[in-house]
Amino acid sequence: MKRFLTQANLILAALFLGLAFGAAASATDLFQTLPSLKGLFETAGGLFKNLIFMIVAPLVVFSLIGGMLGIGDLRRLGRVAWKTLAIYAVTAATACILALVLVNVVQPGKAVPPETRDRIAAEYQKDKGRLVASGETNKPTVWSFIQSLVPTNVLHVASDKDNRLMLPVIFFSIFFGLAAATLEPARRERFAEFVQTLTDIFIRMIRAVMWFAPAGVFCLIAVSIGTMGLSVVGALAVYAGVVLAVLAVHLFGVYGLVIRLLTKLSFADFLRASRPALVTAFGTSSSAASLPVNMEVVTNRLNVSKEVTSFVLPIGTTVNMDGTAIMQTVATVFLAQLYSIPLGITDQLLVVLMAMLAAIGTAPIPSAGIAMLVIMLGPLNIPLEGIALIWAVDRPLDMARTVVNVAGDGVAAAAVAASEGEDVKYIPAVT
Repeated sequence: MKRFLTQANLILAALFLGLAFGAAASATDLFQTLPSLKGLFETAGGLFKNLIFMIVAPLVVFSLIGGMLGIGDLRRLGRVAWKTLAIYAVTAATACILALVLVNVVQPGKAVPPETRDRIAAEYQKDKGRLVASGETNKPTVWSFIQSLVPTNVLHVASDKDNRLMLPVIFFSIFFGLAAATLEPARRERFAEFVQTLTDIFIRMIRAVMWFAPAGVFCLIAVSIGTMGLSVVGALAVYAGVVLAVLAVHLFGVYGLVIRLLTKLSFADFLRASRPALVTAFGTSSSAASLPVNMEVVTNRLNVSKEVTSFVLPIGTTVNMDGTAIMQTVATVFLAQLYSIPLGITDQLLVVLMAMLAAIGTAPIPSAGIAMLVIMLGPLNIPLEGIALIWAVDRPLDMARTVVNVAGDGVAAAAVAASEGEDVKYIPAVT
């Protein structure tokens, strides 16, 4: 009994209970009948996410600085950096190509009748307008993206309430860490010890917050499923099925192959070790909210050094969004099929490139990838009304793709650590 009542198992049980409760609530219109119950669930789930977000920014700052001080040798730091970025780039390209192949084979856009398309688009017209406006406002260019990397006020970007401005925080942390690494040895060691102490305190805070995770995950998933019409899911089931299928192939196939080729781990052990982080990712739909948990499991359950974990994972939370790239690729081609807009080879290669770039620029928060579709649909002359259809079924797909995003960060950390000679292995949780 004690073995079953571990924190990870309790969160997993809460996840399934939330799915069941949400499905029942959707079928009976429970949240429409009892709006106060929905408010209670949203408040409880929001408090859980806020507790995690409260810790994310300072944890990223001190983890990156501590990791760089721990690595010490700038040549080794350079190796870790290029290996990390190489893994992220290769897996992202693979994800988009897989998505492109399957969506062209299945052609989900041709499975939705025009009348169903127009009905759902009308129902979600308000959401479409908000998402399009958000996408247009935050539409990045190469130059604006580069300029946004350097914050004018690091305290402002670090205090962003949804942790959308992670890249400037990471840039500042890396710059600060490089400067700190040039201190005289004695002062550098004292400062490194101070930074490590702060990082350990934030990790302890996360451990405390995670005891509220079962209740938070239950409430978040129950509201997500309960407020989404199941009839809409049925109408867009083929599209949703294609996205889920590519996510599954990428998770078990691509990531499984990376783990098998680059580490001594079995992929089953990797998933077993990563379960708390993946369940948190599914429940919160946020890579940022999952970061503290992922750092904990990668360090303590995969035996990856704190130095590698502290460098690879915070960067991955912002730039490694394979699940988001998959959704954006499938969604773009799906909408082109839906509106009978032919996409040639050049157009589809452009979709892959834009999906990879859009995923990097996507904030690590729920459903941000939908708003970023604006920058992909416009150049291809695909009606923006189609975003309403994607939004209608996005919540469960968002949960699934966040799992892939977070798993990809852990895979990269394990692979980089193994390439640096570390003994990456599965360490069972203490029960």
